[in-house]
Amino acid sequence: MRSDLAEPRRWRATGLVAALLLVALAALAGCSHEVSIRPPKPPQDVAASRADAAQQALDTLRRAIATGRPAPDLAAPGAAALVPQILRNAAALRVRHVSLDYLDANLGVPSRAQAARFGAGAWVASVQISYRIPEDTGATHMEAAFTFVPGRRTATIAAIGGHGERSPLWMRGSLQVRRTARTLVLDAGPGSPAPYVRLAKHAVRDVNLVLPRWRGRLVIEVPASEGELDSVLDAQRATYANIAAVTTTVDGSTIRGAPVHVFLNPSVFGTLKTKGAQVVVSHETTHVATNAPFAQMPTWLLEGFADYVALDHAGVPVQTAAAQILARIRKHGLPHGLPTATDLEPTAGGLGATYEEAWLACHYLGATYGEAKLVAFYRAVDHGMSLSAAFRNIVGVSQAQFVAGWRQDLARLAG
Repeated sequence: MRSDLAEPRRWRATGLVAALLLVALAALAGCSHEVSIRPPKPPQDVAASRADAAQQALDTLRRAIATGRPAPDLAAPGAAALVPQILRNAAALRVRHVSLDYLDANLGVPSRAQAARFGAGAWVASVQISYRIPEDTGATHMEAAFTFVPGRRTATIAAIGGHGERSPLWMRGSLQVRRTARTLVLDAGPGSPAPYVRLAKHAVRDVNLVLPRWRGRLVIEVPASEGELDSVLDAQRATYANIAAVTTTVDGSTIRGAPVHVFLNPSVFGTLKTKGAQVVVSHETTHVATNAPFAQMPTWLLEGFADYVALDHAGVPVQTAAAQILARIRKHGLPHGLPTATDLEPTAGGLGATYEEAWLACHYLGATYGEAKLVAFYRAVDHGMSLSAAFRNIVGVSQAQFVAGWRQDLARLAG
């Protein structure tokens, strides 16, 4: 979410006088200090006129989404395809209950590329978006950056996304949408979405083998690139460089009931073979089924349980699925304890081996004490029971006893 206390954004002055003023300020500041200048606020009447024109455009877009009718007056020069694409996506997704409210224009200025493409009159503003699709149990609410361009009668919409805000994938450009009884795929890539549909359907079956009472729906979003994934989720560049997929709320909130989707990173996911891709999607589907974005539990249990669902009924030999951690144990010895949250950070080194380590903890629990106890253990911790109490009350051993037995099992597997 955007903060009203955000640092002032830089602006590009145009014209000789403004350029000379910047040079003079830089000289006064000294060469060793960067000059930070607040972007000048447009006169009140200009700001109000922009806000009115933009809100008219948003109202027109909202009505077009609701009725399915075209809105040719909204097409900005250089972005004629954007609004028709949004309307096609909205119809395919069966988007309902849309609201679009202009908030302010304090997100900065268009990028140099946008200014060259859309003209000097373009401006960027924050827009409050709300909508719902049938697969979600609640509505999505977020603030997104809209780039507007003055039009003949009202503003036109040139781009959506970026500028430190999340943005819905379906409002960014062309999508292929595929729906089954319990899955929905939004694919912004150039290929066929059929492989994602097959993976999604199989993942639902995998989850129901371990969690038969889950009857929810799975939504998978596939951005066109890793950069678009970062923009959709408002993530720092390279945050997901080593991650094939992430399960999170669409709007970034941590409020239970917010829609939870799986987002694939095509740069990494595209390198996986079929079985590896299935494990990833089934893992992430487990997170959807268990509302993992809202869970308060140790990361090893959260991730290890998801891998248990994805792997333990997939017919993958343990020696194959745990090859990285077993190689690390042979080289560096046994871990002293269960993996920490820091060990499982997306940017941590040796992340693949550590994920396998977490999985083997859940695999050992399920194999030794029974899958029903593993599920009950997970649910107890998810509902607030401490880890030590869950080991005693659900599994019937102390945490120290469990860790000792797990380490012995690792030694056996590595030996």
